[in-house]
Amino acid sequence: MSEAGAIPKAERTIVLPKRLRAAEVAALLGEIHGRQGGLALDFREVEEFDSATLALLGHAAQDLPGVTVVNVPEALVRAGAGFAKSPSDLWPARPAVPATGTRAGRFVRALADRFLARTRVAASFLSMLADEAYHVGVYLKTRKGVYPGEIGNQMFFMGYGSYPIVCVLLFLVGVTISFAASDPLQSFGASTYIADIIGYAMLRELVPLMAGVILAGKIGAAITAELASMTVLEEVDALKTMGVVPERFLMVPRLAAITAVVPLLVGLADVCGIAGGMVVSGIKYGTMPKEFLDQMVNTVAWDDFAWGLVKTIVFGWTIVISAGYKGLTVGRSAEEVGRATTESVVLSITLVIVIDCLFAFVLY
Repeated sequence: MSEAGAIPKAERTIVLPKRLRAAEVAALLGEIHGRQGGLALDFREVEEFDSATLALLGHAAQDLPGVTVVNVPEALVRAGAGFAKSPSDLWPARPAVPATGTRAGRFVRALADRFLARTRVAASFLSMLADEAYHVGVYLKTRKGVYPGEIGNQMFFMGYGSYPIVCVLLFLVGVTISFAASDPLQSFGASTYIADIIGYAMLRELVPLMAGVILAGKIGAAITAELASMTVLEEVDALKTMGVVPERFLMVPRLAAITAVVPLLVGLADVCGIAGGMVVSGIKYGTMPKEFLDQMVNTVAWDDFAWGLVKTIVFGWTIVISAGYKGLTVGRSAEEVGRATTESVVLSITLVIVIDCLFAFVLY
């Protein structure tokens, strides 16, 4: 490659335009291949260029016989020199890790690396949980930093949009549990206790757990997909550029909304689950609704409902935090959005079950 020099008379010269980018380079290559004989590419006018221009320089110097390059500007020479270097020339190579040791040693090292990676992810998740608790506290104190009306929109989506599926599924769960428990109870002559089982199981265990799983699949997936799309489209970066904290602006309305709608969802789910058991008891044993409720009230206390409500609120926060974490840390591609949504649902359901087990250790 020559920066300047005399052009032999046998060569024909192409003076390249001021703007030489990918589109112009593609057209130029077609013209070069269509000409016969010697050819000179004059870069004296080139001011705007990109990596396609740099690739053209290397291609002309190495792979195009009979083509010479002249009058290359200094800026293009420097850019071409850096472009031509390999990564090992630009950055010092890291010392190679010798592949020594036994198979067991390599397995232990790989296991340790994976454990450390999972530990860093868990630490980042817990850090986001602490940040969100702080942001919610600041918002409750100052009532600033959240788009007006967003909490209402999220409450409509999470509450009104979720209660039909929650109520229908919990009604069917109540029916199923009643059918499953009726025969064993009848064999022991204790069929009247079906009301106690339904009330205790629904209020304290099944409603919180099933509601958490349903919300993880419906709300968690929607939040992750929405926030991940905003991240990929650089809307989250735009918020940061404007001085807005995305973790507060995007997450606080969702956390406030899930906290507000959970009591309503739990109350409706409890009623529907108990109604399912009441229907089965009336069909199989002829139990009147008043008798069913009187028997259940004698066993089930208000603290059972309260513990179920507390568990569901904790599950709701876990789902929203998991969805927000996956959505705001997604990679910059459409494929990553789908992967993050799937991982969010799996993570949310897993955490809901783990937390439910921890509640069981505390309560029982």
